[in-house]
Amino acid sequence: MSEVKFAKFGETSPVDLIKVLLEDKGFLSDVKKGDFVGIKIHVGERGNITHLRPQIVRTVVDLLKKRGAKPFIFDCNTLYRLGRWNAIDHHQTAYFNGFTFATVGAPFLVGDGIIGRDEITIKTNFNEVKEAYVGRIIEDIDYLFVISHFKFHDLFGYGGAIKNVGMGMASRRGKLYLHSDVKPRVLEEKCKLCGDCVRNCPEKAITLNRCATIDLKKCIGCGMCIVSCKEGAIKFNWDQDRNSAVKAVYYTKAIIDKIPKSSFLNVLMDITPHCDCFPTTMNLTVQNIGFLASKDIVAIDDASYHLVEEAKPLKGVGWKREELASKNKVKALFDNAADMNNYLKIAEDIGLGTRDYNLIEYKP
Repeated sequence: MSEVKFAKFGETSPVDLIKVLLEDKGFLSDVKKGDFVGIKIHVGERGNITHLRPQIVRTVVDLLKKRGAKPFIFDCNTLYRLGRWNAIDHHQTAYFNGFTFATVGAPFLVGDGIIGRDEITIKTNFNEVKEAYVGRIIEDIDYLFVISHFKFHDLFGYGGAIKNVGMGMASRRGKLYLHSDVKPRVLEEKCKLCGDCVRNCPEKAITLNRCATIDLKKCIGCGMCIVSCKEGAIKFNWDQDRNSAVKAVYYTKAIIDKIPKSSFLNVLMDITPHCDCFPTTMNLTVQNIGFLASKDIVAIDDASYHLVEEAKPLKGVGWKREELASKNKVKALFDNAADMNNYLKIAEDIGLGTRDYNLIEYKP
């Protein structure tokens, strides 16, 4: 049975809550002097102000430095062409959103080179995913510390630590593979020809005719058209055998097995309906909940999922099926997102972690 530590938001400073979790019972005792600790984060797109807070990252950096480690923060480039698709823009976006050395106390690095081609190939023993293409930075990480802003995601249902590692640490070729089964289709009867999907498509793969028309040869499966369509006229085709979320589980397993040591911190605050890749500020789905810490990536995502599902839904979010918001928030928001239970079961079956855990609430 794994242990998941939980500190609930209240009157105590969030910084102190993180310290309670990470300093208790030697949670970071496996961090050794001189370890190169890669802190995997998502810096958010420009225009998004509900992304991970730099102050949270600074707290983790300071605790790692106290143990004599050499921490750095990092991410890999995106597939879609917004503010993080190449290392130059990625750095500028990170700095704009507050992830500078002055604020977080560590340098920001891009893990797969200038345009996402600096990669390694990890061989696996799985028939489903035989090779994982990931950022080369993985070879120089002694200890992986993953800080994940837990929120909803139109592909994964929820985006947590597994999505942050499996999708986030993939190189450009890896992300193309992970999205290869995901192709959207347009429901002609719902399309109002508003053009929002055209304006938000990073690959200029959409044109307006009788309805929005998607050039599947240009489409990279990023999902920006679906997120931007207010009419619900664009859907994913989920009839393929393996979807992005499931393949990302295998990528996560390959990455975690490659790195000697790892820890996970999930941040359950500013829980938005969509990923931080979306360059706008969104209303929150539930009240802020707290922080979770664990050595088990499956356990921490499962615990985070249940805490959010059990939370009271907030108004003004744009629930598509508001009657479901208290029972199944993913279905209340999305028609076709992956069921997190399905890919967590696969993660458990392949030995990535366990859903058999003890949730321990810590109070400062």
